[in-house]
Amino acid sequence: MYRLLACIVLILATVTAMDRVLASALGDLLLRSSDRFMAIYRQPDPDARPVDVVVLGNSRADNHFPVSALRETACGEALNLGMGGAPTVLSALLWEDYVERHGAPRLLVLEPTGLVDNPHDLADLPMLAHYSPRIDAFVRQENETLWLANHAFHLMTFNNNQTMRLAAGLLKPAADRTLVGAIPAPLKAQLAAAPDELMTADEANWRALDRIVRSAREHGTQVAVVVTPYFPTYAGKLRNFDAFFAELKTRLPAGVTMIDARRAVQRDELFMDALHVNEDGVRAMFAALAPDLRPLGTCPVAPADAIASLSAPVAH
Repeated sequence: MYRLLACIVLILATVTAMDRVLASALGDLLLRSSDRFMAIYRQPDPDARPVDVVVLGNSRADNHFPVSALRETACGEALNLGMGGAPTVLSALLWEDYVERHGAPRLLVLEPTGLVDNPHDLADLPMLAHYSPRIDAFVRQENETLWLANHAFHLMTFNNNQTMRLAAGLLKPAADRTLVGAIPAPLKAQLAAAPDELMTADEANWRALDRIVRSAREHGTQVAVVVTPYFPTYAGKLRNFDAFFAELKTRLPAGVTMIDARRAVQRDELFMDALHVNEDGVRAMFAALAPDLRPLGTCPVAPADAIASLSAPVAH
């Protein structure tokens, strides 16, 4: 019996040790990925130009702010930290991790519609707990079962789609994440027949927004809150569409720029779905944003050719 127990203990110890070693090695390997989230936790390259513009938000930030367009519009290096499905509470964690490790950028572009996302959703955040004590504590707060599993077997932390995207970033440079395609007719019909909705935001997300803005301003960072386009049919189903964003504006302190681009894109073929424009829609959106966003950058003179290059392929 004692020999059996000793064998079981030895096996468990071996499995645990292998789990720790492999998880640590995998974490170190993925840190080299070109994926944008690894830029938070990787040691900065002393020869690289520092980031001037950081983008925060959910998938609307992720898909609507390609760094190539931001470079042209704001005349600086950009890092997009938009995360699909991320409520504003998660954006606050990413912002705090970034500033803690790299200092504050000159400009923060915040797409605020993560306010309406469930503040308890973890999105793709749990894998980043491997690199961030702050995120690890948040995962424990929101889902202790998941946290216990990840701490019992560290490789479980990497059992998700985020790991696959990071692995792809080891093989090729990360590209802009603008969407290709157009909203299909069945989805347009579905949206037209859908009942009206009400936009609501949990208080936890409002507090997180306040925390982000306050932190940015304390660090001398300019803040631009940019509301990106909605598919017009869907916008028409939101009973408090204007009232919700009017409330948002009243909650922002003086000196914070709010750019309302909700209706900047109107043509159906420039949308991918109810909440996202496609790559041509992004060009149209940036053409509309440029007059308000460019002065927040460091462009010595607003080059007409850069604005023209964004707007040339499509019209509103």
